[in-house]
Amino acid sequence: MLVIALAPLGDTIIVLRHGGTKAVAFGIHFATALAVLVSAVLLFAA
Repeated sequence: MLVIALAPLGDTIIVLRHGGTKAVAFGIHFATALAVLVSAVLLFAA
């Protein structure tokens, strides 16, 4: 799960590097990465 969170983080960087808006990069891709990380933490804590 923690490794899977790297994909949306990579997408965030790609969007920012290729002229995408910060709102899209952080609002969609970074938020997805955070959701995956929170899910991983909750699964490991259980």
